[in-house]
Amino acid sequence: MIGILLVNTGSPKTCKREDVKFFIRAMLSDPYVMTVADWFRPVLVNGIILPFRQFPSTRHYEMIWDMSCDDSPLLHHAKKLAEKLEQQTEIPVEVAMRYGEPSVQAAFERLLAKESRLHEVIVLPLFPQYAESSYKTVVDHVGQVFYKRPYPFRLKFVEPYFDHPAYISSLAERIKPYIGEGFDKLVFTFHSLPLSHVEEGWNKGKDFDYVYQTKETIRLLIKALAIDPRKTRLVYHSAMGSKWLKPDLDDTIKELAGAGTNKVIVVAPGFAADNLETLYDINIKARELFQKEGGTDFSFVPCLNHEDYWVESVIKIIT
Repeated sequence: MIGILLVNTGSPKTCKREDVKFFIRAMLSDPYVMTVADWFRPVLVNGIILPFRQFPSTRHYEMIWDMSCDDSPLLHHAKKLAEKLEQQTEIPVEVAMRYGEPSVQAAFERLLAKESRLHEVIVLPLFPQYAESSYKTVVDHVGQVFYKRPYPFRLKFVEPYFDHPAYISSLAERIKPYIGEGFDKLVFTFHSLPLSHVEEGWNKGKDFDYVYQTKETIRLLIKALAIDPRKTRLVYHSAMGSKWLKPDLDDTIKELAGAGTNKVIVVAPGFAADNLETLYDINIKARELFQKEGGTDFSFVPCLNHEDYWVESVIKIIT
């Protein structure tokens, strides 16, 4: 008997400041995320970043929190995706987060409670493109938890699915309603990375090359949508320094508005579910920037979340 474990980055337990602060500290304490000397990381996180970042981050989480289910959007969509997968496949499915709750250990225990005869757990890190700060840290963390106990099952990790036909098909299905009446620019935005990470991945080859994988995703998506590549832009967002991947989303949005671009559509293919970065950084902040600079028509394409066609695609990706 097999089980499925869906893993994403995570989110605060609530949108209260103490929970937001706890989550930010946990995430930035990961050496794959905050790539500085080990001795300096706690000084930087606790002494410099947290005192300033906890307050605006709390306000932003309050703006996007799903009060109807008292969950973060990221966790809500993950739970719904797991429910639909379990119904479709009749295989036990659980959700875990790299930082915060639900934990990997708790997810393993819930899977065993559903099916004590498990012999394999398929682990799907919900990151289409490879990056140390997303895919690798999840794989390492799940492995560390697994080897601490004598679990009766083995693990099977699903590789990044940046070029999987089912993923491309779902993205195209998601975007089609937004481009049906025409557009001036379709902007694809991915999370930025330090240039040092990018170079390291490039040296290892295509399986670890984040920029190659983002570009390949977009190439395949443009082909599937049958649109003019000249009407698209590839950008990055959430950079934490000058030596990070560019062009920057905010700079591009202001540039497009200033150049008289009226109808802009923004989509974030690197995220499986909506979260703070899509719902605030793109749908609120980038929208406000566009309108402030004179732009008129800004559309944000939601993530795949738990759409039925995405459920079908996930089944194809893991099998």
